[in-house]
Amino acid sequence: TTQTGMTNYIWTVSAGGTITAGGTPTSNSVTITWNTAGVQAVTVNYTNANGCTAASPVSYSVTVNPTPVPVIGSNNVPCVNSTGNNYYTESGMTGYVWTVSAGGTITSGQGTSSILVTWTVAGSQWVSVNYNNTYGCPAPTATVYNLFVNPLPNAAAAITGTANVCAGTNGVAYSTTPVMNATSYTWTLPAGATIATGAGTTNITVNFGPTAVSGNIIVTGTNSCGNGAPSTFAVVVNPLPANAGTITGPAAV
Repeated sequence: TTQTGMTNYIWTVSAGGTITAGGTPTSNSVTITWNTAGVQAVTVNYTNANGCTAASPVSYSVTVNPTPVPVIGSNNVPCVNSTGNNYYTESGMTGYVWTVSAGGTITSGQGTSSILVTWTVAGSQWVSVNYNNTYGCPAPTATVYNLFVNPLPNAAAAITGTANVCAGTNGVAYSTTPVMNATSYTWTLPAGATIATGAGTTNITVNFGPTAVSGNIIVTGTNSCGNGAPSTFAVVVNPLPANAGTITGPAAV
């Protein structure tokens, strides 16, 4: 602002600013948006009541402080339902405000340079932060950090194969269909049975030892985040006959 009651006001600003209001020949005030940090200037001249104009305008120096650009870092590869996922930004600032997308919850650290998040929904999520720098200036917009929360495998599909086998039978095939989000498959067999081929895949062959017993064959899809819901297939293992008894009869004929 400058003195009121004058005429022919002439306002100018340095290249780092833009006049957004006022600044007309009849206005003794001006509103400026500063777009560039550093030393800037506002100048004004006018004609007084006697019709005289100053030989040169007066200049007002303005120091425009920079706004921050927060950076978010993390070393996490989060899984759904995982806790303690750490996200951090520059330290030494004030007024930290963190937000996360609807699939997560901030469990600690709000108002500081580092937070911990629990992710309860798989898929694309985000974390954002803003703060005031050492000049007391906030960023014009919060910084957003996009991330992906890895899911658990889907439930395993039905198992197909032979439901009734004899103890001592080898190479019996069992299979399931591929499970979404699974990178491997975990098979569990009844006591006395072992996987002959295909461990970790959707197709296995099983050797039933002489002492194998009836029970369940179970498969689950797995990935780096854990196991999905299992699928179960009941198998009846028929025992071998007991050892033959003593033979009696003529030893010489």
